[in-house]
Amino acid sequence: MKAHRSWHATKFGRVALFLGGLRLAVPVMILVAIAMIWGTYLYSQPDLGAKVAMRVVYGSAWFIALMALVCVSLIFAVVTRYPWQRRHVGFIVVHASLIVLIIAGFWSLFGRIEGQIRLQEGQHSNVLEMDEQRLELVDMSSGEPVVVAAVDAETSNGTVKLGDVTVEIAGRWSNIQEERYVADDGPEPLRAIEMIPAPGMPQSIWIGQSSKSGGPAVIGGMTIRVLGEGESWEPPESTSDDRGKYFFVLEGERYELGEVGDEAFPGWRIEEIQRFRSATVSASGLSESEEGGDNPAINVVITDGKGTVERHTAFEKFPDMVLPGKRIQGDALSGARLIAGSTIGETLVIHPMVPGDPTVRMTYLASDGRIEQLEHEGLPWSFQVGSHQMTLVSQVSRARMATRYIQAPPAESFRRALLVKLAGDASEPTPLPWKASLPLMQAQRNLALRYGPRIERVPFTIHLNDFRKVDYPGTDMAMAYESDVTVHIDGQPDQELTIFMNNPYVHGPWKVYQSGFLGDDISIFSVMKDPGLTLTYIACTTLCIGILITFYSRALSSGHPGIAMPFAKKEWDNVAAASVDRAVDGLDASGTGSVGQPGVDGHLGSDSDPAQGSGDAPGHVRAPVGGGVDR
Repeated sequence: MKAHRSWHATKFGRVALFLGGLRLAVPVMILVAIAMIWGTYLYSQPDLGAKVAMRVVYGSAWFIALMALVCVSLIFAVVTRYPWQRRHVGFIVVHASLIVLIIAGFWSLFGRIEGQIRLQEGQHSNVLEMDEQRLELVDMSSGEPVVVAAVDAETSNGTVKLGDVTVEIAGRWSNIQEERYVADDGPEPLRAIEMIPAPGMPQSIWIGQSSKSGGPAVIGGMTIRVLGEGESWEPPESTSDDRGKYFFVLEGERYELGEVGDEAFPGWRIEEIQRFRSATVSASGLSESEEGGDNPAINVVITDGKGTVERHTAFEKFPDMVLPGKRIQGDALSGARLIAGSTIGETLVIHPMVPGDPTVRMTYLASDGRIEQLEHEGLPWSFQVGSHQMTLVSQVSRARMATRYIQAPPAESFRRALLVKLAGDASEPTPLPWKASLPLMQAQRNLALRYGPRIERVPFTIHLNDFRKVDYPGTDMAMAYESDVTVHIDGQPDQELTIFMNNPYVHGPWKVYQSGFLGDDISIFSVMKDPGLTLTYIACTTLCIGILITFYSRALSSGHPGIAMPFAKKEWDNVAAASVDRAVDGLDASGTGSVGQPGVDGHLGSDSDPAQGSGDAPGHVRAPVGGGVDR
């Protein structure tokens, strides 16, 4: 736009002409177009998506500055037309609407609250989980979690400040899994060894102290017995006559098992006997294994004839594993135990640890009665006994089953984690899983770190009464789904309604949509509050009105690009502009001609001419380009 007002010649006028002119607008709009293309590309990538596009482009400081420059250009494009006339109405409405539309867009971008509520039938909630990763410092001193401070966990790295606590984010895991392991910090002495019983096995196994874990373990036909502190072991004598037999033991006396109807021991009679050649243990008890492995076992049911019935179980290959009887009915207890007759088989005994001595001592008993003593200093220890090649990996003296998190390979269903520790702590970082908390040791404060989604409470509570879905015929693909809900708002009567696709529940600025489901009884609701939505609708409406005024109203947009000007009007403006020097001498002191005489820009001093510039200064010649057409 060229200077044609008196104030355009001032310093402010020259700046305004530049800010509102095409020399700034064109390069700015080219940059905006490039930014939009980049943001659209990031948004369309499956491994990036909306969150990356928001962080890198749309929510970045440089993009906000670029859009602010667009607003400045639009504002000064209007300012340079001052003093405004009726022909500027369409121009002003369009530019003002664009400015309001940009403001509304950023208001929605940064002020919108959007998340999900997942409910199973019968559940209710007013807690909205948003799609934002947050690391929060939570104070539990009052019994209720209170968020003290929070940071964006997706973009934060290194050292972060949460209130008066400094936390170091040492790394991130895209997926974790829980692993069970044996810790050496149990409340009581309990010895356990970690062993690989055969070459090529992918994982080791743990075997606990025999006297405290139900007896020795049997692996590959060999009995492995772990002794605890102060325990000893003597090789058994050969008792081949007892092979395949079972005995009830009561008060130190043994009673060989007879047949059904016989006396089991004084006061009790055998009611039922079940024998198994390939026994397997299930939730319902013993049953025959289809694989046919050699594992003889027996179930015996006895009764005292007074209403009490017990079931006893024993395994032939596990004579040391004595199981207590299970009462089926009645109130009495026999106190007896059913055992298998002892036989000599391959046995490996791991002797107790000696404090301060790293030597590991074992005794091997062969099936022929031969005894071999083995020793080795330190672990791991690979050795061979009989036909077995084994490796003793480690051992603990106070075994306790525990769980820990380990990094897992990518999977369709994943759980992310942060590796965190307090700043200055020399220990290794601790994995903090998604939607989990990590207690912090703080004097007289019950604090915890929480990693999870941003939580927002909505002003209503949704109770899911029933969820229904209809599948396409012959498929498992949902054709339609809906939820019957009860909405509770404090101080108002409850509302019974159905939420389905394109039929949301609306409460003030909040909208609740049916967005998905899990299984047959879990409904997923998308909840949104967009403060800039109303302003966006208003700006779009006024923009359309401004465009219609600009292109279809000569009176309100005369001389604007796209609006044809009569040929006679153009010629009159050119003649008037060419004779402006002669007209200056006839002007009054105010620079405004009387009726019938030329005005400041060469036109007759009449309000009937919409192109006349009443604010033009005396002696200033308007450039006769296009009849005074604005940009």
